Amino acid sequence: MNSTRVVRRSRLLGQASVLAFAGLLVSAPAVSQEDTAENSGDMKLQTVTVTAQKRTENLQDVPASLQVLGGSELDSQGVSNFEDYVALLPSVSFAGQGPGNSQVFMRGISSGGDGNKSGSSPSVAVYLDDQPVTSIGRVLDVHMYDIARVEAVAGPQGTLYGAGSQAGTLRIITNAPSSDGFEAGYDLSVGTTENGSESYSAEGFANIPLSDRAALRLVGWTSRDGGYIDNVAASTTFSFGGITVDNAPFVEEDFNTEDNYGARAALRIDLDENWTATAKIMRQSQKTNGVWDHDPDDIGDLEVARFFDDRGKDEFTQAGVTIEGEVGGLQLTYAGSYLDREVEYDVDYSAYAEYSAYIPYYTCYSSGSLDASTCTDPRIQYDSDDTYKTMTHELRVQNDEANRLRFIAGLFYQEAEHDYLNIWHIPSIPAARSVNANPLLSGYPNDAYFVTDQLRTETETALFGEVSFDFSDRLTGTVGARFFETDSELEGAVGTLFSGSPLVDLSSGESGDVFKGNLSYNFTPDVLVYVTYSEGFRPGGNNRASTSNIPAVYRSDLITNYEAGWKTTFWDGRARWNGSVFHMDWDDIQITRFDPAESFLGLTANVGAAQSRGLETDFSILLAEGWQVNGAASWIDAELTEDYVRNLSTGNVDAPSGTQLPDIPKFKLALTTRYDFQFAGFDAFAQGSYRFVGERYNDLFVSARQEQDAYSILNLSAGIDRETWGASLYVTNVTDERAELNRNAATFDERITTNRPRTIGVSLYQRF
Repeated sequence: MNSTRVVRRSRLLGQASVLAFAGLLVSAPAVSQEDTAENSGDMKLQTVTVTAQKRTENLQDVPASLQVLGGSELDSQGVSNFEDYVALLPSVSFAGQGPGNSQVFMRGISSGGDGNKSGSSPSVAVYLDDQPVTSIGRVLDVHMYDIARVEAVAGPQGTLYGAGSQAGTLRIITNAPSSDGFEAGYDLSVGTTENGSESYSAEGFANIPLSDRAALRLVGWTSRDGGYIDNVAASTTFSFGGITVDNAPFVEEDFNTEDNYGARAALRIDLDENWTATAKIMRQSQKTNGVWDHDPDDIGDLEVARFFDDRGKDEFTQAGVTIEGEVGGLQLTYAGSYLDREVEYDVDYSAYAEYSAYIPYYTCYSSGSLDASTCTDPRIQYDSDDTYKTMTHELRVQNDEANRLRFIAGLFYQEAEHDYLNIWHIPSIPAARSVNANPLLSGYPNDAYFVTDQLRTETETALFGEVSFDFSDRLTGTVGARFFETDSELEGAVGTLFSGSPLVDLSSGESGDVFKGNLSYNFTPDVLVYVTYSEGFRPGGNNRASTSNIPAVYRSDLITNYEAGWKTTFWDGRARWNGSVFHMDWDDIQITRFDPAESFLGLTANVGAAQSRGLETDFSILLAEGWQVNGAASWIDAELTEDYVRNLSTGNVDAPSGTQLPDIPKFKLALTTRYDFQFAGFDAFAQGSYRFVGERYNDLFVSARQEQDAYSILNLSAGIDRETWGASLYVTNVTDERAELNRNAATFDERITTNRPRTIGVSLYQRF
């Protein structure tokens, strides 16, 4: 590395540490900066407004475990993507292998078998404004700019949010247009990563009143995250056949880069005194190169050896309209949305060729038998081409929240299509060994040895509602229910040259109901306690094949939640402390597994049971004028309550009762502090954030799983603010920690997904 650049980085780090020393505590999602700012001369935390229960409410009045990240906190924490905001939510965990390639979990609900496109759906629903955008294995990685807030509602939300909100719901809410006045601004940022390349972003917005009854909001951005992992020169010799290859054409420093650009527009019109219509459209393109995992044990720190290209593209367009009005004293809301998402990516899959017993049959087969002397290059490239289309409609009616008897009732319909073509290529494969040699498969590339070409369609129709009644000024009861029907269809082709009947055409459906009950009691206007019983479900589906042990159709699985919580405000309004304790039973668990002894396909079965119990808490406190501290933490104990047997024929126990569920840290902590002060005539600030994630396992199988190390991340920032502009200096990952975000559980490739090394940067904003 250039020595001048190292010296310059060291000086910047030293300066940043001095500037940020006053803020040397840490990061928390409990409340947003805008929601916790003190009023001049009256130092109190401001009201946090949320809509998680489909009403506009004060956070402290909502009897549920709910964490909020407001817009100014997202900005001050430098949040730009999914991994950034999930890191600030202790009730939420994830397993991922790079931008957009993540699975999200809440309250410990993880089987380790998630992510297979033909398998079970996620247990956490993700919403962008009013639309569920949940997808298997690839969470929608929305660029986080001009966002009003993120709400994380922990625990089953089956009554109001339906399928997929089994363990909780994440909601991303964008800023709405306002006719109150013109507002515009831009934000610029540039940073350099230790032993990596530079990153930058340019973002801007404009809120334009068109009249006193209409407004338009426009948002745009472009960003680049520089790489920090090197694809180093290497060669490998495959055991069967002795073929030696090298990766010379693919060697590159800092090759894991991400480019993201997009735009968003929203138009709000007050149709008359009672009716308002809002239309929104968003377009985003995310392009990646390289991988976000490294092989520190076998190759080196922040180094991998890849023998084909790794690259991806994830583009989506979302359009929606919301109409709100009043009819006969009742509030009526219609929300309709459409999402069109296209994902393409290539992955080097060559490591599988060394461990698979099948690959020699494609590359070393001659005259009717295996012949090592005839082997050709067995390297594998995996290509995926996915199209997601999701249409949702929701119509709901509710009365005024000031009434003693309050209700909300609605109709919901969703249709989601996932059309995916997955091809495993061996470039040297002879035509006679490709999938096209199978009379049931044709039209694929001549070097394809395995394909999955399928369309998965899922629909949900539901009637839902909740009723709340104030028994007294202090005691309120709520009951809720959702009656639903789900349908799932799977059709297409899957197989190889040797597949006997690769065509799939299956359909299944279920109907059912889930319920909720809640009691809340206000000891004082500032102290609320509650107890909740709630249920959440994940719909069933279809397998690509069936065996004597695994049926063609798997059922929905259910979580039953028992929860008690509290919401408190004290110290004359300068402090908040909220929390909950919970116990959840998970029955008929859907687990998607690949077992070569059972099938050459990954199949899903309802097996076993588990429980998750824990504690979630968050606080916010104004220690002095200008000095704010927030914190949040979770402790979760999630384990099987029945033995898990993968292969029913053998009866071997793969994970006994008491086995800890994978991907879930028992302890997770986030702390933040910010100090606002005067410096040389400027408004100045210093901020520090700290995150801790405890140990967790990467798989459910006791014989194969590994424990992932705990890690801590420290970020510092300092800057100045004027009336219309500001600038700041930031250092992320101050200690240059190598976090184990995910350890690949596959036996043939045990790379470790890690975080960005120490990064130093500056940012600038201006408002008009």
